Amino acid sequence: MRKLNLQRGFTLMELMVVIVIVAILAAVAVPLYLNYVNDARRTEARGAIGAIITAEQTHRQQNPTYVTADFTGTGLDAALNCDLQEAAHNWNIVVTAADENGYTVTATGIGTMVDAGVVRMIYTRAGGAVFDTPPPTP
Repeated sequence: MRKLNLQRGFTLMELMVVIVIVAILAAVAVPLYLNYVNDARRTEARGAIGAIITAEQTHRQQNPTYVTADFTGTGLDAALNCDLQEAAHNWNIVVTAADENGYTVTATGIGTMVDAGVVRMIYTRAGGAVFDTPPPTP
């Protein structure tokens, strides 16, 4: 009579190969995922900046110059009559360097958005809106 070998399983070498493959996939996938998350977070800031562009254009039609504004904290600014309360939970948004030719809007991430960094838009009457997103500061 033959003795049957009923032991089944993986060898240590097979398990090590699988662990190495999973580690390589994780090393590639995690940074890509974090970049996608930060891009989505910056999209929220770009949407808020779009609302500011509209408010600034409305203001400019009635006045000879663009106006500075500060949306930090409450998300409200009386000068532009623009409501950014939702964005103000995640971003400090400030309009600076406003004159008759253009302005600069800077959105700085706060709270969970700190990793998303800073989103900056420079608007000139001649060139329109140009987004200049500097890399996050360490």
